[in-house]
Amino acid sequence: MKANFLHKTIILLSLLCCIGVTRSNAQDSVASSTVLTVRYFLASNKVPYVSVTTKKKTGRKLEAINGTPVNVYFNEVAPENLLGKTITGITGEGRVALPASFKATWDSLNEFKFVAETDAVAATVPLSADVTVKKAILVIDTASADGVRTITAQLKERSGKDWVAVKDIEIKLGIKRLLGNLTVGDAETYTADSTGTTSAEFKKDSMPGDENGNIILVARVEDNDVYGNLMVERSVPWGKAPKLEQGFWHRSLWSTGNRAPIWLLALALSIIVGVWGVVLYLIRQLFRIRKMGREASLANG
Repeated sequence: MKANFLHKTIILLSLLCCIGVTRSNAQDSVASSTVLTVRYFLASNKVPYVSVTTKKKTGRKLEAINGTPVNVYFNEVAPENLLGKTITGITGEGRVALPASFKATWDSLNEFKFVAETDAVAATVPLSADVTVKKAILVIDTASADGVRTITAQLKERSGKDWVAVKDIEIKLGIKRLLGNLTVGDAETYTADSTGTTSAEFKKDSMPGDENGNIILVARVEDNDVYGNLMVERSVPWGKAPKLEQGFWHRSLWSTGNRAPIWLLALALSIIVGVWGVVLYLIRQLFRIRKMGREASLANG
């Protein structure tokens, strides 16, 4: 009786495992689909641009699609609203900057929308995506008091003709480096207070800078649903200027001949003296042997 119950349990578990594997394979074998995304960027409060990305969703993976033509429009799809055309690169991304002809329209609006569309040739069916953002700028400032250095940042949105600071916004404060940004403090992001101000204490006192000791501070708002992506930079003399040691004229293995190490010169000289000493000794011995041969010939003659 117990054996039958055990066999039934094993069979039931096997069926459940088979059903789970079948469902997983069915999900992975779902027909591939192309995904189009639109993102808004504003760097240094200057010319904004739109980034479009096309990726192919195969099962659970997203793969970049290269060479997809995309049209980007301002507010709505119409020939007169065309901002530009782009073709996605190897990473699946393409960019379109706001042309100068749209500056007047841009200045008159506080909120706007970007629409991106692909051609039917680039995908099985035309794809469309859009993003709506509010006009905003990012401001960064610094202060130093009693030996404490502080970085402050504000995100300000356009309200009528005024710029109003936004509270409860997440802002990243960092130091620009070659391979990425390094946080200025202990936290990764900082939240603006009731006055819309975000601040952090600068704790990287030994950070190397350029030849004048300058470093670049960076404030960023990333992938915000209302304001998009904003970034601003500021150069400050808070770093350490590198001290380049000029060791060319010092005695070293890679210096010129007259700047070689003393021990190396002594070693080379001793080898030269030793070799030439052996050569001269052998020549002297040859002359002695020749002389001895002549003296022996005269004695026997």
